[in-house]
Amino acid sequence: MAKTIEAILAEMGLRVRLLMSAKNAGKRIAGLSERETLLLELIGTKKEMCISEIAEFFGGVSSSTVSTTITKLWRKRKLVNKTILPRNQRVTMVSLTDEGRNLLDAIKKDQLMIYKTVSESMRIAPEQNEILKALLENSVHFFDDELGLKRRNPHCK
Repeated sequence: MAKTIEAILAEMGLRVRLLMSAKNAGKRIAGLSERETLLLELIGTKKEMCISEIAEFFGGVSSSTVSTTITKLWRKRKLVNKTILPRNQRVTMVSLTDEGRNLLDAIKKDQLMIYKTVSESMRIAPEQNEILKALLENSVHFFDDELGLKRRNPHCK
């Protein structure tokens, strides 16, 4: 029986995670936890988000836990800015500081080296390159829609 694309993606996903684990064994990027790193990446994607909007992306994690993590990134690490909306003081907006953007650039650079290895492993012919890029863009747009990354949370207004 032929393997499905899904099964092959799952196999590749395991190997990519193993590669990332091996390359980052015991290493936390700039001393950040996985959740802190993911928060920076998420905020960097949308430029500015409210805490309740961020919490929606972390199933099983409360807004107060997200808020505590963000406060740590703000107060101790100076990686994010927190701004209380004057028109609704129950809403706190979060954005990256210059230092946060610089760190995010370094994180992405580190990740790109791993994904470059994945890309090279595919041995893509030049004529296949544009097709694969278009398919991956379609996938990114699908996940943006599925996760609501392009929508604005009404609670943040």
